[in-house]
Amino acid sequence: MQQQAEREAQEISKIKKLPLRKRLIRIREVRLAELVSDWEANGRNGNKPKALPTWLCASIIMEEIPFVLFDNEENTKIAMYLENEGIYTQNYGIIKKYLSWLEPSLNNNRAEEVIYHIRNRADIREKTQKPHLIPVGNGVYNRHAGTLEPFNSDYIFTTKVSTNYVENAPKPIIDGWDVDEWIKEIACYDDEIETLLWQVVNDSLNGNYTRKKAIFLVGEGNNSKGTYQDFIKYIVGGENVAYLKVDEFEQQFRTSVLFGKTVCIGDDVPVGVYIDDSSTFKSVVSGDPVLVEFKRKQPYSTNFYCTVIQSTNGMPRFKDKTHGNLRRILIVPFNANFNGSVENRNIKDTYIKDKSVLEYALFKAIKMDFVNFVIPKASQEKMRSFMADNDPVYDFKIAVFDEWNKEFNIKYLPQQFVYTVYENFCDRNNYKPLSERKFKQQFERYLPDDWKSGQDRKLSSDSHIKTITQLAKREHVTYDVKRDKTYRSYQNDKIKIIN
Repeated sequence: MQQQAEREAQEISKIKKLPLRKRLIRIREVRLAELVSDWEANGRNGNKPKALPTWLCASIIMEEIPFVLFDNEENTKIAMYLENEGIYTQNYGIIKKYLSWLEPSLNNNRAEEVIYHIRNRADIREKTQKPHLIPVGNGVYNRHAGTLEPFNSDYIFTTKVSTNYVENAPKPIIDGWDVDEWIKEIACYDDEIETLLWQVVNDSLNGNYTRKKAIFLVGEGNNSKGTYQDFIKYIVGGENVAYLKVDEFEQQFRTSVLFGKTVCIGDDVPVGVYIDDSSTFKSVVSGDPVLVEFKRKQPYSTNFYCTVIQSTNGMPRFKDKTHGNLRRILIVPFNANFNGSVENRNIKDTYIKDKSVLEYALFKAIKMDFVNFVIPKASQEKMRSFMADNDPVYDFKIAVFDEWNKEFNIKYLPQQFVYTVYENFCDRNNYKPLSERKFKQQFERYLPDDWKSGQDRKLSSDSHIKTITQLAKREHVTYDVKRDKTYRSYQNDKIKIIN
């Protein structure tokens, strides 16, 4: 008995040292032999075992490979740890391939039975969402420690970039070209934009954490938007990139392409395309739950944390003009011009694919330590223009209200008067005006901190009446201020009361 136990222990030790595929094959041989032995010991009742039952397949494979669930939603997929990759996958094609190593007789229905048993036993674990832990090609970079850690199943990552981390990776110079100077060129030597472009590279490295911003690369002509996108694609690996434009997020089945991706690229978004519903887009950008549908499968909810990058010659138009939508957008101006003799095709075709360039870029970007993206002055200007083009209320605020405040010392403005001018502004610019109630809600979000709303008072002083009369004449509206009437007014606390 002791010798048999020793032999079994030695056999188990040998099996443990085998590569996973060979290990599963060998385990099947041993466990199937045990089933046959039990069948013989029990008088050979029934059919001779020729395959492992599905419940046993689940038990065996869960002993060899970690499986988890990310939540307890009814249709949530199981996730399996890929030891050689260091990440978890919810790709059932891959999972079923591993199951076939253990039991090659499994058909699709029986494989689904095994998955059913695994799902009932798997622990619920949250994904690792720590900005200082970045899974790369050869391990997990810990930015706090400044070291590369080996992959570990305790880290619940679902994506990683393909480029390896190389400590102090040297900067390559290829035919006189270097990547730092190239980034400066496409940033038009604007230090803030240069920093932002490297920050976007950094953000693209971690598909398990989001800074809740969609990056819009905006500019006309040959300005390297596409080359910059390709640069990011080569760093993270083409297999880690999904392609989805901002106007496609609401289409059925489209969000399913985001599974296991680090970056979502929308190339050449049509200028001025109208986004009627941006709810899914906002949820993906923010890492909030999204309903995902696969063809002929039950839909279920999941979270994505990929970096969303969109490129366009001109910004789209959103029906949703709320702050909740606008705060998710970060515009990066691309104003360079690489037409004619300035264009270097080798950059796109060769240089940004070079392994040493990618390793240097990853090393440089991964060392950046920041919580929020920098917002360059040029980006702020683009954002103001976008908001004005996208939101007539904001356009009115900067084109009319702000100009009033530059030219006049205004203490009180009747809300009804402001709305009357807004209606006239919309008529002149072919906008459809909002109702007075909706206008007030929207307009008050854009008011400077010095202005307060909802102040009731009579406007009896000559200075108040004169100012409003001048403004009415300037804006070509009729508005008669009565001294004995109470008006609900916007109030400017910066201006002292004028009698």
